[in-house]
Amino acid sequence: MKFSQYTWNLYKQSLGGQKAIKEFENANKEIKEYDLFQKYNSYSAQFFTRQYFLETCDLFWLTVFDGHNELKNLEEAKDFYYTLTTSGIYDEDKIPIIKEGEYILMLSANDMLSFLLYYFAPEYFIPNLFRCRFFDLNKITDIFEIELPPIPKKSDYKARCIFYWHLCEVFYLFRIENGLSPAELCAFLYDFAPNCIHREKTKIPHPAQAWFIGGKTDPKDTHLDETFWQANPETKKGDILIHYETSPISAITCMWIAQTDGVIDPFFHYYSNTYIGNKVEIPPITLKELQADKYFSKHPLIRKKFQGVNGWPMSSEDYAELLRIIKAKGFDTGTLPKLYAPALPKNISIIKERDVETYLLDPLLNSMEWYENKDFIRQLPVHAGRGHRIFPDYALHYSNRSEEEKAKVLIEAKLYMKNNQEIEEAFLQARSYAYLLESSVIVLCDKQCLIVYEKKQSFDRDRYIKYYWEELENPDKFNELKSRLS
Repeated sequence: MKFSQYTWNLYKQSLGGQKAIKEFENANKEIKEYDLFQKYNSYSAQFFTRQYFLETCDLFWLTVFDGHNELKNLEEAKDFYYTLTTSGIYDEDKIPIIKEGEYILMLSANDMLSFLLYYFAPEYFIPNLFRCRFFDLNKITDIFEIELPPIPKKSDYKARCIFYWHLCEVFYLFRIENGLSPAELCAFLYDFAPNCIHREKTKIPHPAQAWFIGGKTDPKDTHLDETFWQANPETKKGDILIHYETSPISAITCMWIAQTDGVIDPFFHYYSNTYIGNKVEIPPITLKELQADKYFSKHPLIRKKFQGVNGWPMSSEDYAELLRIIKAKGFDTGTLPKLYAPALPKNISIIKERDVETYLLDPLLNSMEWYENKDFIRQLPVHAGRGHRIFPDYALHYSNRSEEEKAKVLIEAKLYMKNNQEIEEAFLQARSYAYLLESSVIVLCDKQCLIVYEKKQSFDRDRYIKYYWEELENPDKFNELKSRLS
């Protein structure tokens, strides 16, 4: 949905809205950064004591901002931030606080620096409360149709620092376009917009992959239904996560199920993460046991004593052998999740994208009694401004009136979307078509499966239902999908 001035005005008049706006107005009159940090990003705030946070802010203010000329426009703000990021931070005696080129340290300081930048020039900077909350940022930008800048590579820490400025630019333009004050923009980002996020949980798909994760579990997380964890960016919702407890036990102790796809967070030191839930405690399997096991003694991760454990992919054989050990300890492995490996429909050969359409998608649509040039059209030319035309792969339930271009369902076919990045690129492409055609359903399909996104005020890249081709031989699954596309 687009930004609604009417809905926003109702929020501004509410007690909650007035309170949130006032909080960010007062942040530029009183030093209340830590209170806001703790309230709106409690997960990150737990890693900083109030004293450390405020003392470091005082030091940064004296060495970077105190006495600096006021910034007059967006270009000056950009130059200021680029200089700050690339030149390092030194005290009055030229002793380094953050040396030039220490981009990892500069990135870790972004929480504090972003508050000071907002305090110094609120017209151009926002306090960054999205570290470890990139899921929320993605949902907010999905809902309000805001395009995020490209995310830098993991190893490019300089670009990851600069990404903060690109985010500030995006929201500066959004603020100006919608007539918001700096404090109103912050209240929008951290109070209003999160409350617009659709919280309904979709069904968790079959696990297609298992991964190792590891680390010490915080005692307060022991009984949580869901928690946040470092993970491989290719983690898919539903995947199995085998947890190696680093200390004090040095053993595999439980398994989890990924509640979301892995997401890349350029502000998070470890870069990628997911939410995990559905925890199952299993009999501990110690590192010594694995080192003595005939199969796992040769496993590269065991040889490395679980160094680099988070996001290490497990083969189906790895998982089967782990179940063997668990079963030998007297645990009923029938209660544990099984890896799902769908097979393609028989007697077809899928070697190019058109084969997906010809041998999989067209027969499926025909079996639902929908036919080309009657119910759906391939490569529908869509007007996209200044005479430019785009061509979605399939427009289902489309209007062929010359004065309007509409299609209820938009389908994009690929040969194989091998990772989350390719899925996201296909989603963003299809979503742009869907906005033009006022579509309420997006379908991405490849030789493995169909991924169905339904619009609930907006499209959400994390809210989807996945159907494997062979599953559609089940009448219930077939009719469920047909109902969604009808």
